Formats: sequence, C-alpha cells, structure tokens
Amino acid sequence: MIVHIGQSLFILWLLHHVDFSWAVSERFSVVGPSHSVVSYLGEDVILPASLSPALNAEGFQVRWYTTDIFSPVLLYEDYRIINRIDTRRALFQEKLKIGNISLMVQNVRASDEGIYTCLVVSEQLEEDVKITLNVEVLGAQPSISMSSTEGQKTHLECSSEKWNPQPEVTWMDINGTDMTSQSTIKSERDSEGLLTVSSVLPVKEEYNVFSCLMRSKAPKPDWHSGLAIYSFSPGISGWLVAFCVLLILCLAATPLLFIQWRRMRETNTKYDSIVGFLPIWFLHKENENSQRLTNAEWKRICISAADVTFDPESAHPLLIVSEDGKDMRLGDTQQRVTDNPKRFDHFTNVLAREGFTSGRHYWEVEVKEKTAWTLGVARESVNRKGGIILSPYRGYWTVGLRNENEYKGLDYNDVPLPLRVKPRTVGVFLDYDEGQVSFYNAQSRSHLYTFTDSFTGTLYPFFSPELNDGGKNAAPLVICSLCTH
Repeated sequence: MIVHIGQSLFILWLLHHVDFSWAVSERFSVVGPSHSVVSYLGEDVILPASLSPALNAEGFQVRWYTTDIFSPVLLYEDYRIINRIDTRRALFQEKLKIGNISLMVQNVRASDEGIYTCLVVSEQLEEDVKITLNVEVLGAQPSISMSSTEGQKTHLECSSEKWNPQPEVTWMDINGTDMTSQSTIKSERDSEGLLTVSSVLPVKEEYNVFSCLMRSKAPKPDWHSGLAIYSFSPGISGWLVAFCVLLILCLAATPLLFIQWRRMRETNTKYDSIVGFLPIWFLHKENENSQRLTNAEWKRICISAADVTFDPESAHPLLIVSEDGKDMRLGDTQQRVTDNPKRFDHFTNVLAREGFTSGRHYWEVEVKEKTAWTLGVARESVNRKGGIILSPYRGYWTVGLRNENEYKGLDYNDVPLPLRVKPRTVGVFLDYDEGQVSFYNAQSRSHLYTFTDSFTGTLYPFFSPELNDGGKNAAPLVICSLCTH
C-alpha cells in the first residue's frame, strides 16, 4: 500500500515538472491568397495572411521578408514590432489575437514589388506562406519620332517612360490596318524600377498617318490609354510641308484670335499688337489665370449655384462641423464619433452631403486669411482610410494653398498657380457633362485653374482646412452665400 502511494506521488511530481507543451501544442498553418496581390503606385495595399485555425498570435514571432530571411521588412517579437525597414509597413496588432498577421504597405512604390514571405514561429512550430505583390504604374503619354538609316530605310519610334509592367503597344495605319507585327519593342528599367518602353516600326509608304497606342495590361477603370499620331510624308517637299502646316495653324488660330478680340473688347483691355501664335497662346493663358469674368460668364456660373453642406459622417475625427453644416474647423482633440467606411481616418478631410452625377454645380468657400487649405471634388469611391494622394488618377480634382502663399493645382506633379491677388473666397464650378472642374477667386471673379477629364460615378465637393500651423491656420472653412460678389 505504501509502495503504491509512493509511486502515485512520484508520477504527480513528474507530471508537474516535465514540460509536455510539445504534446499539447496546437498545430497551425499560415494561409494567404492563391493569386498575386495587385496595387497601384501611391496607394495603400494589404498582403493578407492569417493563421488556420485562428489562434492568438500575440506571443508568436511574425517575420515578413522578401529575399533575405535575416533582413526582414518587418519583425514582430516579444509582443511588439522590434524591426522594420520603414514606417510605411505595419501589422494590425489589435487583430493578432484572432490570427490576422497581414502586412500593410502604405504609399506603395515600384520598388515594393516582389515575393513576400510571412514566417510565423511558435515554441515548437514554424510555418510560412509566400505572397506576390505586383505594382501597376501608368506611364507617360507616348511620343513618336522619325529616323532614317544610311540605306534610306525610315523608322518610326514610339516611346514612353514610367511604366510597370510593360504595356501593350499597338501600331495602326490610316486605313486601320494593324501594323504591330512589323514592329519591334524594347524596354529598360530606370533607377526607380520603372520601365522606359520604345517600339520601332519600319515604314515604306510615302504618304500615311500612323498611330501608336500604349495601354496597361491591368488598367484601373479611370486609366486612359496613351495615343500618339504621326503623319509620314517624305515624298513632299519640305517647304510645301511647312507651308501646309502653317496654313492649318492659321486657319485654326483665326477663331481663337476672334474670340480673344471679343473678350479684350468686353473687358476694355487694350493690347497694341498680336504677332505670331506664341503671343496668342500667352494671352490666352494670362486670361485664364487673371482676367475678370464678364457679367454674362459670371451669370452663367451663378445660375448653377448649389446648396452644399459638410457631411459630418465623412469628417475626420479632429474636424468639428457646425449644426447647419456650413462651418467646419480643426479641433484640438478627436471627436467621439463612430467609425464607418465613409469617414477619413488619416488626413483632415471631409466631403459634402450632396453628390452630383450630371449637370453644372457651383459653390463658394470662405478661406479668409488661412495659410493652408484644399478644395475641389472627389469621386465617391476614393480611398478614405490611411494615406491618400490628391490626384485626378486617384479620384481627386483639387487646388490648394500651402505655406501661406503657394497656390497649386494638386497632382503627382503639382501645378504652381502664380496668383497676384490672394483669394479670400474660392468658387468651385463643376461641369460634370463637359468634364471640367474650375476654380475662381469669387470676389474678383477671376479664373484660377481648370481640370479637364471624363467623369464617372458620383462626385462630391471636397474640403480640408489642413493643420493649424501653430494657430496661424486655425480659421474655419465656411460655405458662404452664393454669388454675392
């Protein structure tokens, strides 16, 4: 009896001190998508990965890497991120407890493309999954040039830069005949990892018009194909060609000159002379940037006045919207608001309640002495979570003020607006059907800038008061009474 009791006590002691974690450790696998993840330059992307079954991964090591396991792009260990290449990469740490180990990459670059491995290490197990990230980039508008070899062979070269992946290239002649099979294509990567593409087509016909079309193999809905057209006519005298081109330019410029004369007469603007086509273009641009609109032009805009209000459901938590929806400013602390798919969570932006799918619409925003602001329109489908890029390619047509006196049309390459008068009230005119968004100094009735594009879906007025700048930019944005100037 005593022997049995002693054996039982020994077994209990053994069970208490021996580590049996290997026997009870739950097995898991790392699961990712079966297909490549596609993102577009400048957007945020998530490489989805999770544990199966959905174990709590807070106590595991999570290592994301590309080519070298010892140089991870992100390493999570001991309940915290202990290493990452840059702050653009992050985990959803609050979701680790449900087995979500996805990697988020913000403001995607072409160099981010590649095969990512997610390795998860527990006490006894190591499992991984590989995920391919493809970064799509729409290149520049193609151009065509002509060259001749010593054997009198003529070639047309269609070239464009900043593509990823390599675009499809199509050559057509004036009769619609596909000439692509007769062309050759080459490409090379630049320092950013983007492709410069050129396609060469040998030509024999003496008189023809050729077009070169470049388009992405995986386009977004709002991406446009790039088209270049070239007229090839080596059999005609160079002087005759020059004369024909000059004649065409003269015929095209005549109505522009007449319209310009009418506008100058209506505004009592006196110019001594107009010589050549370059001065005409210069005066046209000067008119766009600074000339006061005529009463008829201003009346046309005012007829389209829209009653616009800020939408608190889309406002960043730091923004305070008045009850009537006409006044909005940046607060010092975040408001107690519910998160929803409509709300901006990274930048201090807000949309209007009212959206437009056709017609003409005009509204005015009082900016007074603010040192920074952004106004315009945005597509309903724009990304509102994380970082965003203000560009027509991303669904934003906006202008803004930066650093007190830097006015810009906002795009990948911002367009400086050298304004002589600082606007205190900015008018925004959306002509949906004509594909234009125009901006005006509402007090002086002068044109600031116009975007021209083709619109789809619903467009909403877009606003941002920007940061307070130490109190210098604390003034609110106010949607004011329409066409009172």
